[in-house]
Amino acid sequence: MRFIIIPFLIVLLTSCEDKKEVAVDPRLATDTLTIKMQPQLKQEIVLTPVAQQRIEVWEDFKALTEYVKALDTIKLINLRKQGEEWIKVAGNAQKDPNDSIVNSAIQSRLTVFFSKTNTLVQEASKINVDTALVNKEATEYYNAFQNLKLQINLKYQESIEELLEKYQIKADSLSTKRDTTTAVQLSSNPPRKN
Repeated sequence: MRFIIIPFLIVLLTSCEDKKEVAVDPRLATDTLTIKMQPQLKQEIVLTPVAQQRIEVWEDFKALTEYVKALDTIKLINLRKQGEEWIKVAGNAQKDPNDSIVNSAIQSRLTVFFSKTNTLVQEASKINVDTALVNKEATEYYNAFQNLKLQINLKYQESIEELLEKYQIKADSLSTKRDTTTAVQLSSNPPRKN
């Protein structure tokens, strides 16, 4: 009986070798995909010349602008690799803004933008990437940045009083010019007597 059990155990042990399976990262299937913006995309807000001049010194804003521009062409693998940097810059923009630039409304938009940055990077970094959700988060990220730019424009827009003052100055200069032109014409062409 012993002789039967020993060979049986040897056969059993050799057949139970550890088979090493190579794990395939499921993200490899989505790494080369680019982000497709959804239809809810807001129109791009262009900063006014005054706003552009005021935020020239804000380095984090320049970097955020570059990240948003890259959103159309970036592949998911690159978004995952650069994600920590994106989060860091968005966090710095939120924590260390220039006091002359940021008011409470802009600070609020920076907080939302930071949250959207985190969410986008987290969705792109998941093991099983849901590309539809990444596209949705990318669209929200873009829209949050447009809201930030709109708020910056609102901070630096001219007040009603300033606009009225400019209008009054322009009207006065046109009136003076018209009066001068009329006086010159009258002096060069005196009225005829009948």
